[in-house]
Amino acid sequence: MSLVADTWGQTQRWLIHLRKDRMSLMLGILQPMILLTLVGPLLHHVVNDAGELQQLMRERFQTTDYLTFLFSGIAVFTILVNSILGGIPVVFDRETGFMDKVLASPVSRLSIVAARFLYVILYSLIQVGIISVVAVALGVRPEAWLLAPVVLVVFGALLAAGISVLSLALAFVFPHHSIFFAITGFLLTPFLVLSPTFVSLDAMPQWMASVAQLNPMTHAIEPIRAAFFAESASAWLSKDWAISALLLLVFDALCFAFAVRVIRRRFEG
Repeated sequence: MSLVADTWGQTQRWLIHLRKDRMSLMLGILQPMILLTLVGPLLHHVVNDAGELQQLMRERFQTTDYLTFLFSGIAVFTILVNSILGGIPVVFDRETGFMDKVLASPVSRLSIVAARFLYVILYSLIQVGIISVVAVALGVRPEAWLLAPVVLVVFGALLAAGISVLSLALAFVFPHHSIFFAITGFLLTPFLVLSPTFVSLDAMPQWMASVAQLNPMTHAIEPIRAAFFAESASAWLSKDWAISALLLLVFDALCFAFAVRVIRRRFEG
């Protein structure tokens, strides 16, 4: 069988699993929905009812529309969570012995990783799509309706690519799911806090802002947020977001190199 056929066949396996386990999809949406529907409107209401806070918001956030400001961070965090947890089913396949059966079959080894990678990207887009519909219902209004979703998909995919393959590599490193859950759970908090999800970089303490520049989430959130507030594509392009894209590509390349080394050692071992 060809790589494409093998990849598609195994991707179908994950899609069938998703169709049978819709509860996981709904629970995965629940956390970002809580943040979006409760935290966003709460702070948005507080700011709108206080003139001094509005002035402070304009100075620190360059906008008084906190709900739209928050949405880009929540969308990216949703993609991050899906990506960093994307290797969990592979860990369970190893524990149950199913992975050994797959490796003994005449399928492409690369398709095992590629199928899970494609599934994580698709799963993330589905979740972000649902969250986006709710966000619009709550009052999120991008200035450029065509630009914002395109930038969200492009930079979201750039972030998901590196994190997903890193998660898949770790799935072949850790022998038990308990260790995988402990490590990935530990990583999520600093990823979230040390990013401009809730506040802008300018509003952070200097040391936190410096550390946040090393966070790949930052380089996805910032161009996406700018796209939601840009009046046009030309206004968004006036800022050099190519640097953010380049940094994410470098991050992806490093993750891919690490993943190839780890997974090749596992398959050849």
